[in-house]
Amino acid sequence: MWITIYRILSNLLYLPIFIFFFLRLLLSKETTLSILQKFFLSKEKRPNGELIWINAVSIGESKTGIMIAEEIKKVKPNCIILFSTSTITSYELLYRMKSFFIVIFTPVDISFVIKSFIKYWKPNSVIFIESEIWPNIFSIIKNNSIKLTLLNARISRKSFSNWTKFNFLSKSIFPLIDNCFVQDKESIRRFKLLGVRNLSHIENLKFLSQKLDIDNSLFNKFEKQLKFKKVITLFSSHKDEEKMFIESYKILSKKIKDLFFIIIPRHINRLGSITSEFKKQEVSYILKTNYTFKSHNSNFLIVDTFGELGVFFKLSQIAIVGGSFSKNGGHNPIETKDFNCSLIFGPHMYNFKEIKKDIIKYQAGFEAKNKDQLIEIISKLLKDRKLNLKTVNNFKKLCKLRSDESIYKLRKILK
Repeated sequence: MWITIYRILSNLLYLPIFIFFFLRLLLSKETTLSILQKFFLSKEKRPNGELIWINAVSIGESKTGIMIAEEIKKVKPNCIILFSTSTITSYELLYRMKSFFIVIFTPVDISFVIKSFIKYWKPNSVIFIESEIWPNIFSIIKNNSIKLTLLNARISRKSFSNWTKFNFLSKSIFPLIDNCFVQDKESIRRFKLLGVRNLSHIENLKFLSQKLDIDNSLFNKFEKQLKFKKVITLFSSHKDEEKMFIESYKILSKKIKDLFFIIIPRHINRLGSITSEFKKQEVSYILKTNYTFKSHNSNFLIVDTFGELGVFFKLSQIAIVGGSFSKNGGHNPIETKDFNCSLIFGPHMYNFKEIKKDIIKYQAGFEAKNKDQLIEIISKLLKDRKLNLKTVNNFKKLCKLRSDESIYKLRKILK
């Protein structure tokens, strides 16, 4: 009954939702193509043959999805893969591989839009990556007897809490999932409580992710200027973490020479508040878009562009996980696995609990519970090169171990 009510409401709200997306277009958060495809007003040609639909919401999930698509092609070389995503940046990433699969934007969860979408594409099976749960999509897939799988699934504490508040709806949605392969044991418990029946544990498939792209021209320019610096990068930072980073620098710079700190915000729209904090602290900085590769006195670089994590990880001796000091659950530490920078994370890594436990167990990184511990660990790693190298190598070994386990389980699932 509740799914029926949701279906009716979604249809009635079509026009307000469309207006909302049109406003996003005016703010450059959407493109004409993304809106047309999200409302199924524009169609790619559907080739003949078996079609598997993979959906991944953004960049991180899309990279996992690419690897899954590659494995599917090994098992079923003649199948067609329809790959949908929600963000412009992930679409651009996928579009570069358009010869490998059909790339589209994920349709909005409006009942008649999804019905038309499913009727047109006729997927034989559907794979959703990580944590996308959409009532209309799931129920219409089920009504058409299409197998629905969640791969590398996880559900955060916040999402679980929200779904339990709407228990009347979640009880109708989650049992529609045919198979749910979950990346951590806490998510298994949460999915089970929400009504998913067929649950299995799989190592986090992000261990299989490809090495981050590196713009060698950009790297060489930075490397030429920073080769004598001790580079520390805070990536995917959130509110208040930049302040802590600045305060740490002020103390560290008194006893360690040639420090250079890089900040990569999780959300670039926070740039104004970040630069205000630097001005308040009376610390000089330079924006990446203003960087001229000439000598300057600033020891801080703020990255105000996208898609260059690989460059800055390659430049760094230490990488600090953003979101782990500000109760945001931390961000993906696995992205550093192909580089020679030691990992430090804060006390709030609840989005990656099992990976955190592994990192500590294998001495593959460090947890800093507060600013004082962060300063102490940074100082120790910069003074002890052997410790830094050992930590990096331990993390590479851990990632290789988990990667081998993941690929074995994934191939069994896809057979």
